[in-house]
Amino acid sequence: MRKFNLVRLAFFQMGFGIMLGFLHDTLNRVMTSDLGISSTIVFGLISLKELLAVFGVKVWAGNISDRTHILGYKRTPFILLGLVTCVISFMLAPSAAYEVTIAGVGFAEMIPAMMTDIGLLKLVVIFLAFGFGLQVATTAYYALIADYVGDKHIGKVTSASWTFMVLTTIVSARVVGGYLDVYTPERLVNVAFIGGLVALGIALFAFVGVEERNSSESKKGHGAESLSFGQSIKLLTSSPKTMLFAFYIFVSIFALFSNEIVMEPFGADVFGMPVGVTTKLFRPTMGGMQLIFMLLVGFLLNRIGKKRGALIGNLFCIMGFSIIIVSGFFQDETILRAGLIVTGIGLGASSVSNITMMMTMTAGRSGVYIGLWGTAQSLAMFIGHFGAGVIRDVVHALSNSYMWAYTAIFGLEIIAFAAASLLLPKISKDDFEEESKIKIAEVLAASGVD
Repeated sequence: MRKFNLVRLAFFQMGFGIMLGFLHDTLNRVMTSDLGISSTIVFGLISLKELLAVFGVKVWAGNISDRTHILGYKRTPFILLGLVTCVISFMLAPSAAYEVTIAGVGFAEMIPAMMTDIGLLKLVVIFLAFGFGLQVATTAYYALIADYVGDKHIGKVTSASWTFMVLTTIVSARVVGGYLDVYTPERLVNVAFIGGLVALGIALFAFVGVEERNSSESKKGHGAESLSFGQSIKLLTSSPKTMLFAFYIFVSIFALFSNEIVMEPFGADVFGMPVGVTTKLFRPTMGGMQLIFMLLVGFLLNRIGKKRGALIGNLFCIMGFSIIIVSGFFQDETILRAGLIVTGIGLGASSVSNITMMMTMTAGRSGVYIGLWGTAQSLAMFIGHFGAGVIRDVVHALSNSYMWAYTAIFGLEIIAFAAASLLLPKISKDDFEEESKIKIAEVLAASGVD
């Protein structure tokens, strides 16, 4: 692949960085802390995009893009379908949020009120559509990277891609935070509309034309046996090495991403920060260090090793979240900033190591295995996001303290990072690939496929 196309591929995540950063940070904080909607509902809405993967959308997208060719292209049509769906639903989300009327309703009346809240039902549809687009686009995109980028460069492309995404969330957070210092609902809607157009333009530049029409890479897998979602689950349950790595991905992603929709509400609830301040503090500070160490570790990954990079990151995250907890109890923003920096270092090292590890554990079946790993990832993010909302509401109701609620969330992440570190020595790419070839053949034979 030409170097220019390698660079272009790395830009793809920037578009999703704009959209996910806005949804996870700004819109999340507005709905939770300003509109007064229960965090169980808000975090549940945001986590809907991951729930679709649990029901097989990632595996479906991986399998169908493995075997389907549209106008001579294998991955491009599915990336385009997912991207457009994401952008349209993203633009509609803020205005729908202001139609929700369930704010302030108690637990006992919540379910009946939810069923009659048209604005909430509209948001459910919007987030489901966004989730469908996200799962389809990113699965096909990762498979495109696995098809065209060799092992020598895959760590660099992956780290650059995620680095650009984090950089975009930082820059957009600063811009959006400045714009929303004078906050109105109309300005929030404008941010989503303009952000969606920018995201669409960046993503189109990144992938259109990278995949060559009727190329040899595009033809790989054409006519080969594909695995249904049920067969993929059977492969997962019958292969101990596959199950082990899927569980490792689940624990690691839960640890890495459970905090991403918690930080700005934490700043609002515990430190009393307004929208503009939380938008300009959390993502730029923690994300800035994450950006630096994703880039640094990504380019040194061949030397330090993926497992060692993940372990180093996990240890920094354990220390960082511990410092953040202390900052909340002491109401000390200086300690908070130190905690965000240390946590950002850990997130950068651990995330790029784990994502690169995930993309190289495919045994020549990138669509199938990236779909499986993506499903484990999305299940972890769904439980992490939705669970954080439930924990926040329940612990606050019992203790009448937001600080104890967030301590429970951050403490659970610390435990998850420790568990992931203990699983790391058991992961072996060679053992996985050897076992996977046998198990795939068994699954296909059991289904009557020659």
